[in-house]
Amino acid sequence: MDANLLITLQNYGLSEKEARIYLTVLELGTSIASTIARRAELNRVTVYTILEDLKGDGIVNETTKEGVKYYSVISPDILLKQLEQKYESFKEKVPELLAMSEKFGSRPKLNFYEWVKWLKSLYEQVLNHKNDIFAFLSDDDIVPELESYLNNVFLKKRIEKWIHASVIVSNKENNVNYIKNGKNKKLTTLKIATDELIWIRWEIILFGEDSVACALYGENELVGYIIKSSQFYNSLKSIFMFIWNHL
Repeated sequence: MDANLLITLQNYGLSEKEARIYLTVLELGTSIASTIARRAELNRVTVYTILEDLKGDGIVNETTKEGVKYYSVISPDILLKQLEQKYESFKEKVPELLAMSEKFGSRPKLNFYEWVKWLKSLYEQVLNHKNDIFAFLSDDDIVPELESYLNNVFLKKRIEKWIHASVIVSNKENNVNYIKNGKNKKLTTLKIATDELIWIRWEIILFGEDSVACALYGENELVGYIIKSSQFYNSLKSIFMFIWNHL
């Protein structure tokens, strides 16, 4: 199965399993659930559940012949139109949603992100501001897909937007490549802390003068938060600058 097609469908809002089933049925044309499960390499019960969900979304069609259920999917061009309609519907509600988010004034706001595609969204939020960013780099391993995004997409966009990053990184084995390559990256100032001074499992990014992004990106802990609070931002900024000035 084409990995690029899977990623494309996930970027448009399908889960990894939904995308896998859609592509499988698209290739088969019309088929029964057991065959779809075998070709998609998924549990049959899981496939039944997802087929029902996709049927409810208007993506899967179901027909019955001699008591046996057969499934097919809508064509890609129709799927695209459905996704565009959802986008336009959401776009119309954005002003109303923004008004709701501002309802409580200066009260801190917390947004939660999970899985790779949503963590990418977290990093995209960082790029929506032109201010310099300040970051503590995590010591944790990073899943390959997210690492590729950060190195090939996020970094490129940050440089294009001329956003400077000041980064504190501990001298851990997991950070050897970043330390080696980071010194040569444009618009990046890097300082290395000793193992005794700092040990951080979360990546922490201060951006936009009032926002803090925190992310865990190991295989079993793909999760992140963005906290919007000028007081929280300024508190962490003072800690960052204290460490920065003493390295």
